[in-house]
Amino acid sequence: MKANWKLALLCLATIAFVACNDKNKPVNPDDENLFGYEAPIQVNDKSVTDWDKLDQTKITEVVLPDAPLYSALKKARVYADSVCIFYQLEFDPTQMTSHTSADGLHIYINADNSDATGGFWDLFAPERRGDVDFMFEINLWDDNGAESFAFNYEYWSGPVNGEGWLWTPDESVALKVSSMQFVGDNIIEGRLVQELIPFKFDANAFTIGFDIQQNWDNVGLLPQANTPNGELIGRAEKMLVTFDK
Repeated sequence: MKANWKLALLCLATIAFVACNDKNKPVNPDDENLFGYEAPIQVNDKSVTDWDKLDQTKITEVVLPDAPLYSALKKARVYADSVCIFYQLEFDPTQMTSHTSADGLHIYINADNSDATGGFWDLFAPERRGDVDFMFEINLWDDNGAESFAFNYEYWSGPVNGEGWLWTPDESVALKVSSMQFVGDNIIEGRLVQELIPFKFDANAFTIGFDIQQNWDNVGLLPQANTPNGELIGRAEKMLVTFDK
């Protein structure tokens, strides 16, 4: 009888341990209750009105300047708390008409907010262009024109502050890192789960930039400088986002 009692306690302890651990694991990307917290922004409701409820001083926003080199991306907004990074991109649908798997979105992140790591200098300002630690490459549609949102995580594998396309995919990063939706025909809204990204973020801030492509040609870039003659190839500093803790 005593042995059975001990066995029962062991079973209860095991169940409690598993239950506690499961609370700390993300579930389906469409489930907005992650890590025991309620996400402030929903990315499965076909709406962006929940952004209006946030403290607007905590949102980082950039808009397209006059006379840009690339004009398909009109506005980018980013909000980050201790668990997730949320972004909202407004684009010009008349410049994104092919709707194939060759239409992509890139998200470039300098997670540690340092230029002592990372690379890829081509798109952003000379001062901090070689500091991107990793990126997400997203196919917005499949070849049948249906919404795809196929995410690939890639980390910088070239020399520090190096040039070129020296990215290495990491297929071990679960798709649960991300969730995304189209809102209407001109807004992309998405979420990244910071906990699941295999790179240590700075405790306070990071920088982020976006480009959008049609048939793998750049048609949109944010942030972007006003360079009507193209002498800086549209380069600007990436968005500096401070965590709202």
